[in-house]
Amino acid sequence: MQILSIQRKKRIYAIAFSPSGRELAAACSDGFLRVWNLARGQVRQSIAIEETQCGYDLAYLDEDRLVFAGPVELRWWDIPNNGWNVIQPGMRWMRQLRVSPDGSLLAEVDRAPSTDWAGDGLIVREIPTWKRLPELTDPTHTTGGLAFRRDGKWLATGHILRVGERRRHFGIWPGGFPVPDYDYVVHVRELPSGRIVHSLDGWQQGVSNLAFTPGGEILAGTAGPRLRVWDVPGGRQLALHKRGTKHFQGLSFTADGRYLATVSNDETVRIWDAYTWQEHKTFTWNIGKLLNIALDPEGFRAAAGSDKGQIIVWDLDE
Repeated sequence: MQILSIQRKKRIYAIAFSPSGRELAAACSDGFLRVWNLARGQVRQSIAIEETQCGYDLAYLDEDRLVFAGPVELRWWDIPNNGWNVIQPGMRWMRQLRVSPDGSLLAEVDRAPSTDWAGDGLIVREIPTWKRLPELTDPTHTTGGLAFRRDGKWLATGHILRVGERRRHFGIWPGGFPVPDYDYVVHVRELPSGRIVHSLDGWQQGVSNLAFTPGGEILAGTAGPRLRVWDVPGGRQLALHKRGTKHFQGLSFTADGRYLATVSNDETVRIWDAYTWQEHKTFTWNIGKLLNIALDPEGFRAAAGSDKGQIIVWDLDE
């Protein structure tokens, strides 16, 4: 077990292992993006980032390049030379980023709170030209969830749909008043066409995290306090778990697909058996509320960042 810390007890917004698993990058709310050498437990490189309420996300392009979404622009970081390279200027709200497994595509989504604000939705770019793919089917009104299948042929995204109106009632309004009624869905697209081949509805809240099993037929997602698991080709739900009022903050499958790791906004990591979909093991770390989780490329070492300026790295078989 290893604990990485920043000097101030601030949030660790996003984390990612490097492709080799030897380093870990983190966007920290003390205003720095850092890369740790895990063997030494020391910061290899750091660079200042702007403070924001819009959120951060990051993903490795290769061992020395990292793509970063902050409050000002989408850009990539040349780590050895410590320099920024702009991909797209302009702010987007609560972006998530994913690089396709073969490294050829970058997908990004923002988080729309309602259909009244469409945002930019889903954008897929070719690497390294950063040219956008042609218009995708229904790309707007994304809720933040985003995942590539391992073969890169499917891309899953969460969306909010307005389905009508319902009435809310208060004592001073005997007849109530209308408010929008929404449904939340996950679209699964084939690439590079962008055509929607599956839609999974009934999530009740915006889907914030998605992950495919290594085999690619099963998709796990979180929406608030709910964890749902779907057999995508079969169109059937395999599991549904609700964690009281605690919201899930992240999830990731092990490389062999046997387990799913999740964090909620408490201090506990839960490991789920991917055959029974029951809890297999829990890890309780006293480093604050956990905000994110990442597994290394081998899939048997995990890292989780907290709201107290600490990241814990450990072997899942501990």
